[in-house]
Amino acid sequence: MKITNPNIDHFFEFSGALGMLSKCGIKIKPYEDKTLVIATELYQDNPGTSITSVTASLAQQICNHFDINPQNLIYVECAPQMNSKLSFYDETFFKVDFDTIDGKLENPKWSKLTQEEITRLFPQK
Repeated sequence: MKITNPNIDHFFEFSGALGMLSKCGIKIKPYEDKTLVIATELYQDNPGTSITSVTASLAQQICNHFDINPQNLIYVECAPQMNSKLSFYDETFFKVDFDTIDGKLENPKWSKLTQEEITRLFPQK
C-alpha cells in the first residue's frame, strides 16, 4: 500500500478488539512541549478493528511502542476524505482527551476540531 495522505508518515499495526490484527496510519511530531499523534483510519486497507472502536487502547499502544509519555500526548483521530458528494464522508479531525488511571489511558472524550484548530496543529492544511 502506498502512502498518499499527508497526515500519515507510516502504517502502524495494533491489537484491535479481541486481539484482532489491525492497521492505521500515523504521524508523530513534536508540538510545543508535547507530542502530537495523528491516527488515521484506513477503511478498506485495515484488516481489523476501526481506530474509533479501540481509541484508548490504540493510543496506549502507540505511546508504549514509541516511548511517548501519555501526560505529554496530544492525540487526534482523522477520518480521511472519501471522495463522496455526501458531506459526512468529508475529512474530519477529532482531538481525544483521556483520563490517566494508574498510568493507562482511559475514558476517551472526543471533540471535533475547528478549521482554526486544524490550521494551528497542521500548518500545511
